[in-house]
Amino acid sequence: MTPGQPVLPNGRMRCQFRRRHTPRDEREQFQTCPLSSVRKGDFFVEYITARYRVPWDDRLDAKAQAIAVGMTVGSWTDLPDTRKPHLARYLGEVGDVRRDGAWGLFEIRYPIANVRPSISSLLTVVFGKLSLDGAIRLETLDLPEAYVKQFPGPALGIPGLRARLQVPARPLVMSIFKSENGRTLEEFRSAFQEQIDGGVDLVKDDEIYAADSEAPLGDRIRAAQDALETRLAQTGQPGLYIPVLSGTPQEVLETAQKAYEAGADGFLIAAYTVGLDILTDLRRAGVDAPLVLHPAFAGGQIGSPDRGIHPRLLLGTLARLAGADVVLYPSPYGSVAMPKEDSLGVADALRAPDVHAPALPGPSAGIHAGILPQLFRDFGPDVIINAGGAVHGHPEGTRAGAQVLRDAADRYRQIFEEVGR
Repeated sequence: MTPGQPVLPNGRMRCQFRRRHTPRDEREQFQTCPLSSVRKGDFFVEYITARYRVPWDDRLDAKAQAIAVGMTVGSWTDLPDTRKPHLARYLGEVGDVRRDGAWGLFEIRYPIANVRPSISSLLTVVFGKLSLDGAIRLETLDLPEAYVKQFPGPALGIPGLRARLQVPARPLVMSIFKSENGRTLEEFRSAFQEQIDGGVDLVKDDEIYAADSEAPLGDRIRAAQDALETRLAQTGQPGLYIPVLSGTPQEVLETAQKAYEAGADGFLIAAYTVGLDILTDLRRAGVDAPLVLHPAFAGGQIGSPDRGIHPRLLLGTLARLAGADVVLYPSPYGSVAMPKEDSLGVADALRAPDVHAPALPGPSAGIHAGILPQLFRDFGPDVIINAGGAVHGHPEGTRAGAQVLRDAADRYRQIFEEVGR
């Protein structure tokens, strides 16, 4: 039912069941009608439910009530206007408030009429000025299906990527260019050839690559296409080159559209620096190539248990909603490791059954051949092996480094049987 739509004559509506975006051990089905749709006079109001974590305070009920009002129809100061009857269907409501040891957990239900179909609007409403209120973290969001459907989601997702690369079951393999700034086009060709000769499925630019005057984007795309077409003819293996896009949102959008029309295979975007809505803008502009999301700049938002946004939500749910096909983020294994529970939670959010196609998790940093059995055991086959140092730092060279990872992906089932579930 459309938010704000008048009630049917019999006052009834159809209830729906869907999955919560919750931790791995709480993925039960739940009924949306009692919590997400409530009758307000002549209208049904549909809600987005946000859950927060704060240090416990005996006055948390009052604080939650102030937030429900202040983030919707008024301010955190009691104002007469907030009690006007016609504002009732825009007013936030307090849900569950409880104590969990030293923490307080509470939920606010926000009328969907307050939110536009953009990540910017969503986060402004559910966490905008609230994020400045000291120790508070946004934990989860329950999003009505009608709202979710207004976002594009992944263009290909896991099924589309597998079909395009003709890899039906094993983990995908992606290598990363390193030392790119200032590299000539001939050096690009040589390094690219070494990586695809090792059998990787995708090759992506480094996210910090910007000094490309010696190897402009259009030239790189054509060189990569030539090399990949030759490999396809010789071996039957397709592949993708994923160049990086950076700049202002307008620059990213314009560059991507031109490159896509010129045949670009996909794009790497550090979208947390320009806003996740850039992915949605690209989708709505007709760019249906794979979008690989880099987590640069997200660390300050996910690094604390009592501030920011839970990584499962920011790197998982919202990234997929915006349109990412592949999401790179810290693995549990490297020097910038993410806690294992959180890293697996991101993967769950990206792959869980939902309105949109599942996106491919790319737990990264510290990925090398020796860690792959653990990676396979933790993440299963729907994962991308994303490595740079392990490829280029191999003692026998880049091609050998790439080949080791590809061989491990090919032997996934054997390795998985050896390490067990």
